[in-house]
Amino acid sequence: MPKTLVVGASGFVGGYLVRELVQAGHQVVQANFPEFNLLEKSAVDAAVQNADPDYVVNLAAISSVGESWKNPVMTVDVNIKGTLYLLDAVQRFAPSAKVLLIGSAEEYAAKNSPLVEADTLEASNPYGITKIAQENFAELYRKKYGMRIVCTRSFNHTGIGQTPTFALPSFCKQVAEIDKSGKPGKIYVGNLTAVRDFSDVEDVVHVYRMLLENDNAWAVYNVGSGIAYSMQELLQTIIGFAKVPIEIVQDVAKMRPVDIPYLCADNSRIRKFWRGTDIRTTIKKMFDFYRNA
Repeated sequence: MPKTLVVGASGFVGGYLVRELVQAGHQVVQANFPEFNLLEKSAVDAAVQNADPDYVVNLAAISSVGESWKNPVMTVDVNIKGTLYLLDAVQRFAPSAKVLLIGSAEEYAAKNSPLVEADTLEASNPYGITKIAQENFAELYRKKYGMRIVCTRSFNHTGIGQTPTFALPSFCKQVAEIDKSGKPGKIYVGNLTAVRDFSDVEDVVHVYRMLLENDNAWAVYNVGSGIAYSMQELLQTIIGFAKVPIEIVQDVAKMRPVDIPYLCADNSRIRKFWRGTDIRTTIKKMFDFYRNA
């Protein structure tokens, strides 16, 4: 039975990943804030040393682009310094362990067609910049220490349990609450012209497990559906679930300082692992979750 240390297992993606790993026969060791602090080197060392893992996954991050603009210094600390503490601990205490680091499509330069792993990296926000740095350090540790490190560039993913600070759960929650009231209402949104590749979180964590277990998996992988929708299109789908009229109101406070117009994955490298859940099925489940709450 492989032993997997999941750092940040209590977050949105963590819960789904832990279930995916346990169902596949992994013994999972969790390291969660506040009991575990990725920015305390001694705590990171102890977590790795005590777990003695075969695999390590780092899900601990400031993962919101909006939050990264509000707190760029903390974003750098958590996403870069924290990752370095973890890589250093694995190198010293579990050097044969395979490490999975979660990156982002926000690392890429803008492009109007599906992105491949060889495309230019040119992040337009603090979050994306930290993830590029993470990849660079991963490559450094591969070359210097011969570590087995896989990095993803994960595109948008969602599901029940994602915080409503993210767009799709925010849309689902607002529309469901208006629908429950039985009266017409307004939904407040940011930029709806952006086109994004959204996936079901369960599909994403399945790929994460496959990348851990596959001995031929190394370097960098796009993780996304390869299908892009405009935010306007997805919002209209969600509004279509409601039985009352809903007015869309643009809220300046929800707009990002810089927003990439189009992000879609070329998922050729992970396609054999991809389950392909229709994102409209996922958002219907999310809407029903809030509608029945």
